[in-house]
Formats: sequence, structure tokens, C-alpha cells
Amino acid sequence: MRSRIERRGKVAPLSPRFVRFMREAMGGVPLDDVEHPSQMRPDLSCLRGLLIVELKSLEEDASKRVANLTEEIRKRPDWPDFLGSWPITSVIRNMDEPEALKQKYADRIGRAIVSHLRKANKQLAAHAVRHPRLNQVRLVVFINEDHEVYDPAVTVFTISKALARRNGGKPKYESIDGVLYLTQRHALQDGKHLAHPMITITGPAMEDSPWKGDVLDLVGRKWSRWIGADYITREPSDVAAFVNSFTTIEHIPEQMQRQESWSLDYRRHPYMRSWSFDELRDYWDDMYVFGALAFIEGSPLKPIWDDKAKFIEKFSHLIDEIAHRGLHMQMFEVEPSRIVVAASSSSFALRRLRSGINTSLSPDPGYP
Repeated sequence: MRSRIERRGKVAPLSPRFVRFMREAMGGVPLDDVEHPSQMRPDLSCLRGLLIVELKSLEEDASKRVANLTEEIRKRPDWPDFLGSWPITSVIRNMDEPEALKQKYADRIGRAIVSHLRKANKQLAAHAVRHPRLNQVRLVVFINEDHEVYDPAVTVFTISKALARRNGGKPKYESIDGVLYLTQRHALQDGKHLAHPMITITGPAMEDSPWKGDVLDLVGRKWSRWIGADYITREPSDVAAFVNSFTTIEHIPEQMQRQESWSLDYRRHPYMRSWSFDELRDYWDDMYVFGALAFIEGSPLKPIWDDKAKFIEKFSHLIDEIAHRGLHMQMFEVEPSRIVVAASSSSFALRRLRSGINTSLSPDPGYP
């Protein structure tokens, strides 16, 4: 299981820092300063024209696109019934043709990326016509400005798929030698340190000019040195496993509602994660009985208030675990035989052990 990573406080934008790096460490000259504004042009000429760079900042939040697609899929008959808020991956897991749906979501998120690639290809091609040079590396840099959805897996898959496309036997994006992807919202735990991804995706043009890979490697090494980080290179045998090894860094706000605080506590300590489904369902039954005693008017026994408050918190944890596993509510449908077991004295003792709820009960004085 991937480790959780948290952060607090304000995060400085990544794009301005990278532009400054390109100018200071790579000799970058903004082409806005040397070419007419009306011309279609890349952003920077570096290393005395050897490296031409087009920067694309992923500033647009794709959550609206995802929400629109979710509304479309919600109308399907196989949309699962669930409580609380589910990750879309958990929803898809319970639907027909989950792999096709995952692909659909990736394509919807990737539209902005493909649009940027299309424009960058035209900009780099136009520059090559105006400034022909035998040896030149044309690089597109994608910078994720702190959005969760542009994670390494989705972004790298989208870029790789696009660069592999061909038109009439020629690469569709033949003016792009490589793409560099940077993000500060995703990382993996490497011992005591965080490792942020800096992933290079090469285009078909690189196959005949392997020396261009050395130039892209130089960019990575200099960037790491410039920000004071170690540069660790990997040639993953399993690209999918590698890009999926990064986790989204969770930003913790300074203030949050009680429900959000409970959910955060559970994400930090998911104590039900190792439970079997039967154990989870038994706990659901226990909570059902406890809730009935606590909140149904006229029940014969009433838990004390502190236990009621603890119950609400623990029930929120249960809902979060069910959402994580993607278990639809039909799987927890009430069965009288199970409720009888849950209401037994032995089950109450087990519940105290599991939940930390004292289950101090007192007879309802108004009950006959």
C-alpha cells in the first residue's frame, strides 16, 4: 500500500520557478523578446539554440470535465447505490465494463493535455521553418500546477498514446522530440525523503537521434541541482507500475468541519483496512443496533451521550472504508437473523473491543 503524504501551508507556483531555471541555468532566451508577437513560436531558446522549449502549464482544473462525465454515467442502470462520497475509481469498480469506463475518464481528463500537444507541435514546426538547424532538440514541458487529477499515471499515459499516433505513416507530432512532465502535487516516499516525478516521454524522432536523450537528461540533472535535490534516474521495466507508484500529496487546510476531521483521522489510521468483508458487515450490524437504541424514540435502553458522539464518528469511519472498497449498499441489506446476533450480549462485548465505544446503557425511564 502506498504511503500517505501530507502538507500544509501555501505552495509557490511551479511554472515561474522553472522559467527562471531555464533562463539562469540553461541560458534560456525568451523568443517573445526576439520574434514578432504575431508569429507562432515556442517559449524559449536554450543552449545557444540547441534546445527549443515550449512550456505548457496545466492550470485548468479538470474536475468540471470529470463531474460532467460522472453525471452522464450516473444515468446508467448499473450505477451502484452507496452512502457518502465515493472515489470515482470505487464507483467504476462496481459497474459493467470498468476498464472501458476508466479509459473514458482518462480520455476526458487528457483532453487539455492533447490540446496543448497539438498547439505545441505547430509552434515548434513553425519555429523550425523560420530557423532551420541540423541539430536541434524540441522539447515540450508539462507543468502540473497542483491539480490532483493530472497525476503521473493519467498524464504519462495520455502523452505516450498521443506521441505514438501516426498520420499517413508519419508521426502526428513529428515536431516534438520529447516531453518532460513535472508535478509538485505527487510524490513517493524514498526513505526519509520525498521523490517528485520528473518523467521524460520520448517521441518517434528520438529513435534516429539518441544523442537528443543526453540533452534531455542534462535538463533533468541541472534542474535537480538548481532546486537542491538529488537526481535519481530509473529505466522502469514496467512503466505502468512505475507511474502508479506515486501518490497524491494531500493538502491539509488550516480549518475543517468535524466530518472532514473524522475522515482525515481515518485516512491516517485506517484500522478497518485489514478486516474481511464478513467482519465489516458484522460491524455494520453492530452499528445498526447501536443506532436504533440511541436514536429511535422509545427504545428500551439508551447509550450515554458520549457514546452517541463516539458512535457517529466511528460510523463515519465505516462509511469511509466501505467507500474505499467500493461496496454497494445491497451488500449490507438488513437481515433479521444477523441483527439478532448483533443485539446479543456477546456481540455487544465484541463491539466495545472493536470500536472503543463503552456502550454504557441505561434503561429508558419512559419505557414500560
